[in-house]
Amino acid sequence: MSGPTIKPAISFLFGAACLVLSFNCNAQCCSTGSPVGASVYVGVLGRNYLRVITYYRHSYSDTYYQEDHRSNESVQLSSSSFNFAGMALAYGITRRLTVELEAGYYFDKTQVFKHIDFQTHGYGLSNGTLTFKYGDYINPVKQVEITSGLGFRFPFTTNPQVVDGVQLNRDVQPSTNAFGISEIIFFNKGFQQITLRLFSINRYDYNFQDKNRYKYGNILLNSIFVSKKIVKYFFGIIQVRNEWKTNDQDMANLNENGGNKVIDSGYDLVTVSPQLSYSIAGKWNLTVLCDLPVYKYYNGKQMTPKYSFAISMTRDFNLGSKSPRVQPVKIN
Repeated sequence: MSGPTIKPAISFLFGAACLVLSFNCNAQCCSTGSPVGASVYVGVLGRNYLRVITYYRHSYSDTYYQEDHRSNESVQLSSSSFNFAGMALAYGITRRLTVELEAGYYFDKTQVFKHIDFQTHGYGLSNGTLTFKYGDYINPVKQVEITSGLGFRFPFTTNPQVVDGVQLNRDVQPSTNAFGISEIIFFNKGFQQITLRLFSINRYDYNFQDKNRYKYGNILLNSIFVSKKIVKYFFGIIQVRNEWKTNDQDMANLNENGGNKVIDSGYDLVTVSPQLSYSIAGKWNLTVLCDLPVYKYYNGKQMTPKYSFAISMTRDFNLGSKSPRVQPVKIN
């Protein structure tokens, strides 16, 4: 929505929803690529408005799943986790067109093995994302927005990370080392009388092969949000998210069935994410959330997310020229 026409409370709600995607490229605990899509759930900005978003996420897992049930048979890991921080910048080029740039850094991606005293650690920059969003339909009076977007994901390096002369396995690599594209559709409807807002997000991520001919699976993500004002400056948000990911493909190796499909990859995951947002001095928006998986279906046998929590800080800046002050006419 256009910044100048949005009331402060409505603008806050968009800022509060900036941190709602838990795992952008892979729902497993030690996901590859950026695990947090910071600004993909925020609609278009007003012309010459700049949005700055910073965020941090911790994720932990200690559970294997085979299809829709837990599995403890012949498992390799006892736990896995990561700590990630990122930043996103969004700028309103016109009233309908917004451009966003996002990047982040893994402080650590850790796997702890079950039967031996050994851990693996990865760290470094994740993939960056450049996204263009267009407001197909914007009606501030009815508080309705329909926005579509196209994103381009890029690696900061196409080479896998090597530590102490050993190439890390894919689960702890900080980046996919490959390019990708995303398509986004955002729908928003506000109900001012009851201080309630509904969000709907549909996103499709397509990944290309890396230099080693490995292709991460594509992801279809659908999310629904309900946001409600609790008391002054406090807003509660409930998100229900479904992620469906196809199998990875290793073009350089054949699996036991003679194909390129990576058997232990791909999933269907449903997550509930309660969130709380607070407006600081009417300028900074602070959001905290926790992701709780409620349904899991994993192809093969995979380590799956147990929980994660995140915190974000958002602020909008008006970089446009201020309207000149009208001087009263002096009557002699």
